Amino acid sequence: MASVNATSSSALSLLTGTSKAYESTQARVATGKKVDNAADNAAYWSIATTMKSSNLSLSSAEDATGLSAAVTDTAALGVQQATNIVSDIQSKLILSKAVGANKDAINTEITQLKSQLTSVADSSSFNGQNWLKLGASESPKVTSMVSSVGTDSSGNLAVNVTNFDTAKSVLTSANDANDGILTRAYTTIAANGSTSDYYLLNANSQTPASPSAKEIAISNSTSNADIDGMISATNTMLYGLANAGAEIGATQKTISANTDFLKDLQDVNTISIGRLTDANMEEEATKLSSEKVKTQLQTIGLNIANSQQRSVTQLFM
Repeated sequence: MASVNATSSSALSLLTGTSKAYESTQARVATGKKVDNAADNAAYWSIATTMKSSNLSLSSAEDATGLSAAVTDTAALGVQQATNIVSDIQSKLILSKAVGANKDAINTEITQLKSQLTSVADSSSFNGQNWLKLGASESPKVTSMVSSVGTDSSGNLAVNVTNFDTAKSVLTSANDANDGILTRAYTTIAANGSTSDYYLLNANSQTPASPSAKEIAISNSTSNADIDGMISATNTMLYGLANAGAEIGATQKTISANTDFLKDLQDVNTISIGRLTDANMEEEATKLSSEKVKTQLQTIGLNIANSQQRSVTQLFM
């Protein structure tokens, strides 16, 4: 009798253990995780949780760099457009020196191009950020943009930024004309050694360009010497626009590189988290089938043991 009870007890114990293993494997197959909570593996769970938090920070930083990229892209497009228009104005000025040129008609075209320049500066804004235009009470400033996030030696979150000084890109200023590439005055030297100051756009700045400066505009009475001075001034402006484009382009490149790095870092973190917590589905599926068969066989064994116990019990009744 004692032997039969021991057999039943042993069969029940094996069945209980196998059933627990089966349920555990079934849960891993259902969730795809071998570490789904701290009870599964406290160390791995803790590391994975920290890395998930880090990925959220990286994702936020990536969103922030996306906004920064949009601001720089807008400014870059504006400077490119302005460069093309100033080049057209310079071409018109050169054309006006041709024999018999109608300077009044050419000036009408120049006026239209200058209007386009004003529109470009006004429109080069994204999310309230305009690196090409300053209002009546505004001055150039350094703009800080999120470029990445990390942790310092103490484990504290550190936000890294990329700075851009808008003094390098402003085209027009309603505050101080000298802050804008197209509103400041440029001194030119004529062949006879005389100097003249010219500016391209009049933004009605509170602090105007040089008092002696003249706006670039022509008429049939404009001399070739004056036109030469205007051509020289536009040439200097184009040099300034090229520098502005280069500065913005360098910032674009930095932000783009940081954005790509943030994406790659998130991918690496996701892979690392998976290595710590993801279950091997092929292996788990094989174990599940094996444990299912074991459960079935041990259930049969327990039934046989119980059947034997009932038979022995009936002999003593």
